[in-house]
Amino acid sequence: MDKVKSFFSKHWMHFAVIAVFFVIARVYFSLQFEDYGLKQHDIEQFKGMSNEIQHFREETGEEPLWTNAMFGGMPATQISVRYGGNIFKYITSSFMSMFPSPAGIFLLHLIGFYIFALFLRLKPLVGLVGAIAFAFASYEIVILQAGHNSKAMAVAFLPTVLGAFIYAYRKNWKWGAVLSALFMGFELSQNHYQVTYYMVILLVGLGIYFAIEAFQKKTLKRFSFATGGLLVGYLIALFINYGSISMTNQYAKHTIRGANDLTVAPDGSEVKAAEGLDKDYITNWSYGIDESFTLVSPYVKGSHNSFPIVQTQFAEMLEDGDYTQAEKSNILGNRLYWGEQAITSGPVYLGVITVFLALLGMVFLKDRIKWVYLAVSVLALMLSWGKHFMGLTDFFIDNVPLYSSFRTVTIILILLELTFPVVAVMILQKFYVERENLKEQSKKFLIVSGAFLVLLLGLKFVGIDNVYASKAEIEANDEEVIGNQIMRQLQQLTPEEVQMFQQQRGINLTNPQELKAFIDAQIETSLEGSDAIRKFRKDVYDHSTTRSIILAIFGMGIIALFFYTSLPSMAIAGGLAVLMLIDFVGVDTNYIGKLEMNDKREREYVHWVPEAETAYPLAATPADNVILENEIKENPSLEAKIEKGKNKGKEKARELDYARKFQTRVEDAYKFAALNANTNYRVFETDGAFGSSRASYFHKSIGGYHGAKLRKFQNLAEFHLYSMNNSVLDMLNVKYIIQRGQVSPNQTALGNAWLVSKVETYPSADDEIRALGSEFTLKNTGQGEFLVNGAPKEEAKVYGQENLQYVVDRMDMQTNRPTKDTIKVSLTNGLQVGQTVSFAMDANGVTELIPMQTLEMDTTRSFQSLLTMTLNDRFDPKNEALMLTSEAKKLSTKEFSGKGSVEMTSYAPNAISYSADLKGKQLIVFSEIYYEDGWKAFVDGKEKEILNVNYALRGLEVDEGKHKIEFKFDIPKFHTAETMATVGSVLIILLIGGMLFWDWKRLKETKTTGVDDK
Repeated sequence: MDKVKSFFSKHWMHFAVIAVFFVIARVYFSLQFEDYGLKQHDIEQFKGMSNEIQHFREETGEEPLWTNAMFGGMPATQISVRYGGNIFKYITSSFMSMFPSPAGIFLLHLIGFYIFALFLRLKPLVGLVGAIAFAFASYEIVILQAGHNSKAMAVAFLPTVLGAFIYAYRKNWKWGAVLSALFMGFELSQNHYQVTYYMVILLVGLGIYFAIEAFQKKTLKRFSFATGGLLVGYLIALFINYGSISMTNQYAKHTIRGANDLTVAPDGSEVKAAEGLDKDYITNWSYGIDESFTLVSPYVKGSHNSFPIVQTQFAEMLEDGDYTQAEKSNILGNRLYWGEQAITSGPVYLGVITVFLALLGMVFLKDRIKWVYLAVSVLALMLSWGKHFMGLTDFFIDNVPLYSSFRTVTIILILLELTFPVVAVMILQKFYVERENLKEQSKKFLIVSGAFLVLLLGLKFVGIDNVYASKAEIEANDEEVIGNQIMRQLQQLTPEEVQMFQQQRGINLTNPQELKAFIDAQIETSLEGSDAIRKFRKDVYDHSTTRSIILAIFGMGIIALFFYTSLPSMAIAGGLAVLMLIDFVGVDTNYIGKLEMNDKREREYVHWVPEAETAYPLAATPADNVILENEIKENPSLEAKIEKGKNKGKEKARELDYARKFQTRVEDAYKFAALNANTNYRVFETDGAFGSSRASYFHKSIGGYHGAKLRKFQNLAEFHLYSMNNSVLDMLNVKYIIQRGQVSPNQTALGNAWLVSKVETYPSADDEIRALGSEFTLKNTGQGEFLVNGAPKEEAKVYGQENLQYVVDRMDMQTNRPTKDTIKVSLTNGLQVGQTVSFAMDANGVTELIPMQTLEMDTTRSFQSLLTMTLNDRFDPKNEALMLTSEAKKLSTKEFSGKGSVEMTSYAPNAISYSADLKGKQLIVFSEIYYEDGWKAFVDGKEKEILNVNYALRGLEVDEGKHKIEFKFDIPKFHTAETMATVGSVLIILLIGGMLFWDWKRLKETKTTGVDDK
């Protein structure tokens, strides 16, 4: 008991700091403890994409490793897979069950940085200050609000990885290596390898520094031991996480992050068949160069564009401003962001006090490791600029291994969230313990403070721009652009709409003067609205910079107490912690706060909803229920199974003690899970088709939401699904199309499997994927110029997505000068194969498609033929299969009778069975996505090679007779990984236990002999 008391007496400050962390989390996320859940977009999407997996897991206790809920079917690798035997995942999930997200993840940030402080042997209050700076950095709050939980978890463990790394080189290499294995294991188990990849950049930089230091100090032997120990530790962490890493790597090869088998784009232009993501895709989210000032002042480019201003705290500022009511109404509906990112949920704000402390660190610290932190920070900042700094970005994409595998380069700013607080606590520790030497350096402190204030004052009064608009907004607000846009809108009005418009507005659109006056008035109104928005943005900018200046002055004042007073260091550090809390909370509550909806009678929050709504975020729509009822009508035996599922949902809702309005959501989840488990149709919801997993929550969908889609499916979508190619929808068994909430049954959907009578072969994937549509030949028969993607052609084969134009000469009646008209040429679906029509223009300049026979009978020459359009071929999925020439060599013949039947008899995400009765040898096409790594086919229990047909589907050549056909999905690595994780986890426990025993034994011997032999 005395030893326990002694331990707590000695270390009470650490327990006090941890208690403070819990209090901070409890207060900041107070609504979470009042049965509210955070609205997180990506978590809602995750619920949709993983619903089939979760229900299968709940029913069977097994991992399916595959789901058909999204994009026609894909591995569950980057959706939801539980790897057994992994101690890190077990500990993390146990912690999160006790302290759920978001408070639990936030708490991990605080604790993670405090562990780093322990590695550096910093004072507890210094560690507290650093933890606040790290956990409250605005980007961490922003990604929590967005639902990027795995990213946030990965970031939370970065300080522990860094601390163990430094400890290995500077303190105890043995413990450093063991703890590096431990914390890198936690880091890798979060399955966000982009965060880990960026962390490696920092570790490599530090490793080079320690190597140089060891060479200079002639301690290369110790450096070698530390480096070897770290590498072994990281290998153990990799060993334990082998499952997720190896399966992710295997899966990545088949995704948009891997190689592309196509060399043409849908419009026929050439694409690089390179491995990795497209540069535009990689840099789509790039931080603006001048946007970097958000590091010290949060709103210099506004806040975020995920919510209108009316749903932000800035609405209060607007109410207090000098604006008319009309201007206020206009501004409230706008988004408060004018940077160069298309979508952002908030700025990357490090805290003005954190930045000031880091600046002091660069001046006062003698430890040259600071230059590594500076160099990595500058590099990370420049890489975050992405498309705005393509020289460096191109170099990294083209030369640095794996860099091109990751998108959203702004994520690399997480390194600044780590390095700035690290340097900040290093200097704060120096001020804390070396106060007797500070007074003689007070002049240096004043110079740094003055320089920082000048920077902030320059930011306020000189500014980074005087436009307060993004480049896109500037272009859109050009008078000529606005005028042309209004003119186009007027030209698209029907005669009836024109008449109604003229009556309402009291103008004559055929009168040039009245038309010009109307357009000028509209331009003026638009510009006035734009001016009001920019004025408000300037107010926000001024507020942001003034705020930073005031906080910086207060921060300087508190830090000055180290130099000019004898106040206890603990009190000064505590005061700094409080000021930083005031700073960060004032910003972060814009992204996770208690802001209430202004336009609701009931108490509703912008960022929070009742907890039940986050657990079951989606309710079935009338369209979903129509589909369910239709399936029951077709197969009445489903009704009992669906009712059983619904009852399970009721029981679950009662178990969770949900209010009645949320019980329906639980019932919906279970009854549609029952429907899904006993059917295998697909749905295409066109609204948000490839940016939403809503439909995947209730059905098997060809849409979805994921950053790593299968390459084959992505290509199929770009070539055919975006343009709603009915033949491709049919072969994917899209039985229902949901558009604007209405259901349209697709009567021509081909079902789960069917027999074809012939095989068409193609030499390349380019040819095969194009052949899934229609091929036309267009010939120029007029006097004008025929353009395909801007290039003049006399004759061209086209497939439907090219930019087709025809340029004709005409006389401008107003100027009496010759001019050119560019006419868009549209292909038609109304032709039979081999049929030719003419794209012709009448005397009034109106173009239309005319049958050749009609054109030949036009003796008055009322039409002028511009082009002839011939349909050469159209994909017929019901009767033919398309294959690469190389793949078709596996067939015994290319001609089949197509006689017989095949039907699905059982369904599971990872196992589908069929019965077939074939009249002669047949080729069966299945409406399932082809994926060679894991799927195996068995005919009457014997394995049969799966053929790749129709670019993205599976096929089997099967002999005559009755057969049982099975598809089974399994990844052997998954089972191997479970064993490896178990062995590695035991090894970690033994290593830590062994080290503790070794230290205990040595301590005991030291006490016995009175000699420390270290």
